[in-house]
Amino acid sequence: MKNWEQYFIQHRPYLVAFAFRMTGSLSEAEDIVQDAFIECAKVDPLEITNHKAWLTKVCSNRALDHLKSAYKRRETYPGTWLPDAVPDSYQLWNSLNESESPDKKLLVNESMTTTFLLLAEKLSPEERVVYLLCEVFEYTFKEIANFLNKTEEACRKIAQRARKALDADGKKFNQITPHAEKLIANFFETAKNGSGTSLVELLAPDSEFWSDGGGKVSATNRILYDPMAIAKFFANLGKTPIFTSAEFKAEFKLVNGLPGFVISKLLPDGSWVFDTIMSFEIAGDKIARIYAQRNPDKLRSLY
Repeated sequence: MKNWEQYFIQHRPYLVAFAFRMTGSLSEAEDIVQDAFIECAKVDPLEITNHKAWLTKVCSNRALDHLKSAYKRRETYPGTWLPDAVPDSYQLWNSLNESESPDKKLLVNESMTTTFLLLAEKLSPEERVVYLLCEVFEYTFKEIANFLNKTEEACRKIAQRARKALDADGKKFNQITPHAEKLIANFFETAKNGSGTSLVELLAPDSEFWSDGGGKVSATNRILYDPMAIAKFFANLGKTPIFTSAEFKAEFKLVNGLPGFVISKLLPDGSWVFDTIMSFEIAGDKIARIYAQRNPDKLRSLY
C-alpha cells in the first residue's frame, strides 16, 4: 500500500463515519472506505499534501456512485427500510466530537440519528454529499468543488437546495434528556403488563413507530402513526418470548446518538446475538419516535 497504512489507521474512523452518513449502512460504508484505500495503491502518499482531504474526495465520489444504485434498490425493499442501528459503544463517531462548540456537537449528533438519515434519503446523492461535507464536516465550498469537480457556485446552490429540502420537512431532532432511560424502561415494563391504555399515555400525540425486518423476520408492514396502534402493538409484543423468556435480554444503550434498547437472543451454543436494536426520540416527557431495526443482515454487520 506504499506506506498508506498509517493514514488508514489514523483516518478510518472518520471516513467510516462520513460514509455511514452517506449510505445509512455500516457494511456499505466500510466497503466504500476499503475501496478508497485500495485506490491508495495507485498513488504515492508523498505526492499528497493533505491525506485526509484526498481520502475524503475518493470516498465522496465512491459514495455518490454507490447511492445512485442504492436508492433504486430501496424502492423495491421488502417492507419499511431503515438505516442501520449502531450502538454508540462501537465508538465510530468519536473522531467527530472533538469540537468545543455546543452547536457543532449538536449538529454532528443529529446527523447520525435515524430521523436525519431518513430525511437524507429524500435528497439527491449530490445534495446529500454536499450538505454533509459543508454542514457536518465543515469543508469550504472551494474544497467541495475540488472533491466533486464542480464550481464553487454550483456547490453553493446544491447546498441551498439540500437545506431547503430538509427544513421543509419540519421534523425536529430530539435530544437525550435526563429522564429518557427511565421513560423507556417504564414503556417496556408497561408493555410487559399488556396495558395499551397506559402505553398511550407515554406516547406523544404525533408519535411514530418504524420497524425494518428486511423481509426476513417479522416486522410491521407499514409505519404506525397512531398512538393507539403503537400501544396495541407493544402491548401484544409484551406477551411474547422476546419480553417473557430468559432466552432474550434487553439492555439500555445509546444507539445512533439517541437513547435505545438492544435486545439480544441466546443461541444454543451459549452465545448472544442481536435480535432487535431500537432507538427512541423523546419530545418533552413523551416518546415521539421508535425505530426498530430487526433485519438480521444489518444486525450481522455489527459483529
